[in-house]
Amino acid sequence: MTVLDDPTGARGPATARPLENVLFGAALAARRFPWIDAPARALGLTPFTRERLTRQLLAHLKDSASGRPVRLHTPFGACLAPLDAADAAGLLARAHEAGALGRAEHLTPDGDRHPVAPHAALPVPPSYLGEVHPLAAQEAALLLAARHADATVSREDWDTAARRLARRVVLGAAAAEDTLLSDLLAAAGSSADTHEHTDRAAALRRRLTPYLRAGGGLADGAGLPEEQTAAAVEHMLDLLTRATTHTARQAFALAAARPTARPAARPALPVTAPMSVAERAEAAVEEALRRHPPRWATSYEVLAPFRWQDVSIAAGTDILCATAWLNDLAEGPGGVAPSLCAVPGTCEAADLAVFTARALVTALLDTAEPLVLERGPAPLRDRGPAHHATLARESALGLEEHAGRLAECARDSGWNRDAVGERSRMLLLDHAERCRRAAADVRNAARRLAR
Repeated sequence: MTVLDDPTGARGPATARPLENVLFGAALAARRFPWIDAPARALGLTPFTRERLTRQLLAHLKDSASGRPVRLHTPFGACLAPLDAADAAGLLARAHEAGALGRAEHLTPDGDRHPVAPHAALPVPPSYLGEVHPLAAQEAALLLAARHADATVSREDWDTAARRLARRVVLGAAAAEDTLLSDLLAAAGSSADTHEHTDRAAALRRRLTPYLRAGGGLADGAGLPEEQTAAAVEHMLDLLTRATTHTARQAFALAAARPTARPAARPALPVTAPMSVAERAEAAVEEALRRHPPRWATSYEVLAPFRWQDVSIAAGTDILCATAWLNDLAEGPGGVAPSLCAVPGTCEAADLAVFTARALVTALLDTAEPLVLERGPAPLRDRGPAHHATLARESALGLEEHAGRLAECARDSGWNRDAVGERSRMLLLDHAERCRRAAADVRNAARRLAR
């Protein structure tokens, strides 16, 4: 045990108050319902949207806990949540250094947990990066050729091209059309439990083995045992697939609204200097990783006790790193997880994934300029009362459905265990009743508009 792990003078993490626990759990649960912000946005009440309310809650927790990680109890389980980007990175790095960092799981907005592919190292020769841009250019050309009559690209066509690019970069030309390989990778990453993941991971490994033995891609000349090479290739294929299907797509959309001049953060050049295509792609990918991380939250199991700064972390603790929230709170360009890898520190697979995403966005911007198409209703001032009445009825229906879900959650027997649970149940029921009253008010307004 190192000096840093000496428990002398250490204290336990701060514990959230019962109401703070309820509000944090509600913020987690609210991510299930993207439409919940519609009434607030329609009325111009942006301070009452999920993002703004969550930001206020995290800022409050940060103040009440002196900015340090706080222990929370939510319907999704107990966890230790860092409230600062730097603290999250430091806490995970210290756990990793102490050998206390166990499995990592992706927490979905629905509260489901899916295993994250473990980190495995495989060197990426610098010369190999030169092969990525031509491959990205080929896939970009195929993707643009698949545009619809209105010049849009479907999500299915994007994912097809992006997954093929990931397979070509990692495994070479032989795996270009092996869509089943990507399907097995996705299935392993969405497993519901350890047993299911074991079976799916074994199927993925069987599909991958012939490519490893034949050589090609990054597996060619690695000079590592087959088991180690296979784990590293799986990790790389997972990260590249996420970067090309998710991050690159978000970055291309962000490039449509991003100015073509260099930001003021680069004082060596005039602000009005035009950005090159490569610089636009780099900036867009960086912003996409910050605003829309591929995994919005990751939980980590603590296998052994360790000390971080003056805080003692017990074995069995579940560290919840809410990347999307922490990135939103972070000041400046840095975020808690600019890397795609769940393990702290450098990761060549993550670096290659980001490089590939930039190459794809660069190739697309070289040929096409993205545009934001408005798919929603026309501006409200251009629509009549009947249209507004329809929108109001839809909003009322959404509020009623949300009230029903809150009431259903309150009926769960898990709240019966103690007084905190009963208070939480009452808060949920109170909020459900407020949603019902709001729905009735909105429905009455819709009737008046329809007269």
